[in-house]
Amino acid sequence: MSKIVLVLLFCLIAGGDNAIAQPVRGAFPSPSIQILPLMVASERGFFKREGLELELVFVRGATTAVQALLANQIHFIFSIGPQMPAVWEGNDIILLAQQVGRPTLSLVVTPDIQKIADLKGKKLGVTFGGSTAAGTKALLELNKINPDKDVEYISLPGNEPKIAALKQGIISAALLAPPSDYLAMKSGLKRLVSLADVFKDTGFTGLAASRKTIKENPQTVRRMVRAIVRGVIHTRDNPEDALSVSMKRLGLDRDAAQDAYQMIREALVPVPTEKGVELMAQWQAIALNIKPKRKPAEYMDLRFVNEARGELGQK
Repeated sequence: MSKIVLVLLFCLIAGGDNAIAQPVRGAFPSPSIQILPLMVASERGFFKREGLELELVFVRGATTAVQALLANQIHFIFSIGPQMPAVWEGNDIILLAQQVGRPTLSLVVTPDIQKIADLKGKKLGVTFGGSTAAGTKALLELNKINPDKDVEYISLPGNEPKIAALKQGIISAALLAPPSDYLAMKSGLKRLVSLADVFKDTGFTGLAASRKTIKENPQTVRRMVRAIVRGVIHTRDNPEDALSVSMKRLGLDRDAAQDAYQMIREALVPVPTEKGVELMAQWQAIALNIKPKRKPAEYMDLRFVNEARGELGQK
């Protein structure tokens, strides 16, 4: 495997005394509302409380984060779906906890598109290997549009290139993550449908590690999970503080932050369900035109998250 270059986005000192804080590395594909619990845990010192020095690195594309995990360049990733193809091929990537249990993507379209059926024969912007490609195909199939024959895909990495292509008329639709969907609407585009309303209870973002990491460093994993669970609970129960963090970390105004937060608040659940993970597996299977080769129970380990919930007084 070729060397994967990880671009350092920011470093969080997250342990009691810096001299004894344990360094760990985690990777994510883009700063967004989908990982707000992670950002809240960072801002409010929950990793520090657990004696962890967490270095967060930005990687371009969720599949790159998965590759970095498999190459032992990082210890944790914060997704649920993108690692599934690697899991189905026999790689032991284990889901440990959930951040947001609902897809936070919205289908943003040009003004001439009135309904999903209007997308037949149109060009759609996607990022292959990530959630937008999987979500787009799942949404099309749900609406009886053949995702492999009835539309054309244009590969566009990230939200900003998709918005630019929409404005220029290069594409007619794209799935955008908050707050990009809100900002796109403010610029004259249209949010046709939110996947949070269509695919409820679908595991979306979480916390995962290799089985090797879990076996060799169970205490580190335990502390990492506990910090994430604190982040999820705090984000859910303290909306004003969560808005403050999203405004700071994502550079949003209050209206954009509130629009994004409302999309995820009901889905801030730290324990993933087999059903929710299975629904995400169906997304990935549709996107890749393959059948899942393993059941969710085979790549989920909920010991740590259930333990953390109990310790934090959560039912």
